[in-house]
Amino acid sequence: MIKYYETEAAYAADAKSPFESQVSLVGESNGIHYDGRNVIVGAKHAKTGAIVVLDGNSAIHFVALDTFSSSSFMSNYTIVGVVAVGVDHPDFRGKLVIVHKENASKQWSAIYSFKLTGYTLDGTDRTGILSIRTADAWGTAKDFTVSYNASTAAELVEQLNSYFSADTQYTPAGGTAMNNPFKTQNWVASKDANDNITLTFIFSDYRQASNAGKTGFALTANLLPGITAGSNILRYNGNRGADGPISNWDRAIAYFSADNSSASYNPTSNVTSPKLQYPICKPAYLGVSSYRKDGDTQLDYCSALRAIYGEGEAGWLKFMESFWPVRPTNYGVMGDKATYGDGLKNTYIMAGVKFTKQDSTQIVAFPAADYCASVVYNHELLKKGAWQLPDVDTLCAVLKTVKYNTTNNRNADPVNRALNAIGGSAISNGSYIWSSSRYVANGAWYSYGGYGSLNSNSMYVSIQAVPVALLDVSEANI
Repeated sequence: MIKYYETEAAYAADAKSPFESQVSLVGESNGIHYDGRNVIVGAKHAKTGAIVVLDGNSAIHFVALDTFSSSSFMSNYTIVGVVAVGVDHPDFRGKLVIVHKENASKQWSAIYSFKLTGYTLDGTDRTGILSIRTADAWGTAKDFTVSYNASTAAELVEQLNSYFSADTQYTPAGGTAMNNPFKTQNWVASKDANDNITLTFIFSDYRQASNAGKTGFALTANLLPGITAGSNILRYNGNRGADGPISNWDRAIAYFSADNSSASYNPTSNVTSPKLQYPICKPAYLGVSSYRKDGDTQLDYCSALRAIYGEGEAGWLKFMESFWPVRPTNYGVMGDKATYGDGLKNTYIMAGVKFTKQDSTQIVAFPAADYCASVVYNHELLKKGAWQLPDVDTLCAVLKTVKYNTTNNRNADPVNRALNAIGGSAISNGSYIWSSSRYVANGAWYSYGGYGSLNSNSMYVSIQAVPVALLDVSEANI
């Protein structure tokens, strides 16, 4: 039923049926209200928080936020997820961003790999040194001398694998005998059709990315050459690189409002340039930080910043806004997706890839992307191949309106209110959440829930992976 009211007051005063759905148009505010149970709206009216469902014929529908009722929901409907970027979202650009009803903690990469060069294939006795990090002391590399006699790449691969899988003890240069660390870490040598040799192993500590080859061997990082790393995100303050851009406003304000002893967020000398990597905590900006005193005298290092952005909290908030990433943009990892890949491209470079360990068992090589790609529904726009681990640009859009758990209420924002209604996994602005965008050879961009920023995390770490699908509202069948 569609009803018209002259004013918001008239709408509020009218009794609403607890069973019948109603769309109310209000002339005074030019507003639209959806009342009733499981009110279906079209894609062009799907706001942030709308619930995405498939009916018994696998047609897609959007249920208006706050009208969902599980008790009156048709049993042949399938709940998919919720709209995280709807037509009312500040970042809406013609595509709805759907977040799946479930998410999970996953590694970005369970493996790491190097290209091996420097060897000699002449059928004579040779040696090469692999300088690697081991679990007994990750901070110190140990040198192991590998002997081989090979005329072809295939022969060298076979001999390397024999060395890596030997059930014995090896003695590093200048050290004592230890259980074979190459076996413990599941090192495996392989070659491609062009006889390029790759060494792959289980990734469990960031320092493994510092493994190196020495006399006779050379190692070059060789994980996912199809996904280009980029640390270049443009902020509004002009800074063009490294971590620190704000990914969630509520979390950033909550964290940086408090006094902080860290020199990264509380300067120890006069700040003369507004182009900073990280924000400054509010007490330091105002010149009243308890951590910056000379006896009883308060030290103020931010007067030059206040001259630019303004005095008081209003000035600090304006300063904080300068740490937002520029979006939309054609620059860097946020915008140059032809170079750095978008969520869909990067996800399906990784999805489905397996690593065969020394015992011939297989593991998922890139769990976060694989998890997102495994989502599948019987609809052309939600089928296998449509779901992705979001790139860093899309992840920012998803998090932009999230207020939970800075506000400790699952219903604090439309996305979490809808997820809560359907029994789905929360998306917290205090969580660590992966993107599919690469930062460096062994790190990827993620949203750091500690202070609401975009940072780089080591790929082996398990944090939240949120499957998303992007739906063009112009598609005829939605």
